[in-house]
Amino acid sequence: MHVFHIHYRNTQGTLMRILTAASRRGIELPYVQAEPAEHAHKVTLLLAVNSKQVGQLCRDWHAIVDVSDVGLGTINDFDQHIAWTLPHPTASAGVPVKAAARPASA
Repeated sequence: MHVFHIHYRNTQGTLMRILTAASRRGIELPYVQAEPAEHAHKVTLLLAVNSKQVGQLCRDWHAIVDVSDVGLGTINDFDQHIAWTLPHPTASAGVPVKAAARPASA
């Protein structure tokens, strides 16, 4: 598995062009997270690809006018990213919910 961090300017269709580069090759997208990052935007993708596909994808993404940077990370980077971005459970997450009172049947 490879982790890609792609920084782009959020213009019409840019995110779809980024995602289409992977999907048209039949590559599954098990994890996609797009978020604002400083003055631009960033999308993080987790993909199961070989080294040839890594080169093809990076070449395609660099060819998109509004893509400013393509970074390749490791699965360890991804684990840290997930741990940092997962929402924390609410305070009531461990409290059991009482069953609603039901009227007795006649």
